[in-house]
Amino acid sequence: MKNEISLQKIFEVIIMVDNLKRKKDKKESILEAATKVFVKEGYKKASIAKIAKEARSSQVTLYKYFSNKVSLARAVVIKLIIDGYNESEAYLNATNKTFVEKMQDMMNFGISMSNEISDDFVVFMYDEFSGKNGDNSVMKVYNDNKHSFWKKLLDQGRDEGAVDPNITDEGAMIYLDMFVVHAMNSEFNKLHSPVEIKNHEDDLMHLFFYGIMGR
Repeated sequence: MKNEISLQKIFEVIIMVDNLKRKKDKKESILEAATKVFVKEGYKKASIAKIAKEARSSQVTLYKYFSNKVSLARAVVIKLIIDGYNESEAYLNATNKTFVEKMQDMMNFGISMSNEISDDFVVFMYDEFSGKNGDNSVMKVYNDNKHSFWKKLLDQGRDEGAVDPNITDEGAMIYLDMFVVHAMNSEFNKLHSPVEIKNHEDDLMHLFFYGIMGR
């Protein structure tokens, strides 16, 4: 009958789903390996050959998922942004800590994460945020995630009395964007390089978070 699904068709669907999973797993393993290599060695020193070896893959297979070194490194930056948001949200979701304790945990996490990234890859990240490599995907991902996260943070802070209720969501977002956009400005980078900014990450974290908290 026309409505009956043949055994062969079922097998074809199973094989298709399995192939998609394998491809996803392979892409994720390459991205994990690339993150490890780029973060440790920087963009310039990292090689596709080393990343492929770390991923237990071939360079040919790697290029099936990422067309070149820049696109792979860009995917790593996007992964770091998303992972950073997810980790920070996990701190916000903690039920056994006060808002102030959560902020301290997030600051420590941000500083620790920054310290792990090689200076050379920090420069690449700044170039990606500012679109110097001809693509705005990194800034888009950052912007797509920021509003929901910061609204949740501000709402929690207000509920516990740790954030001044007179600080609006809109004002806080302008404050956040001032930090980010100014750091990406080429004239500002002539005065303070991405590496210098990274070396003062703990100062900037404290100034930003305690500014949001109105203290």
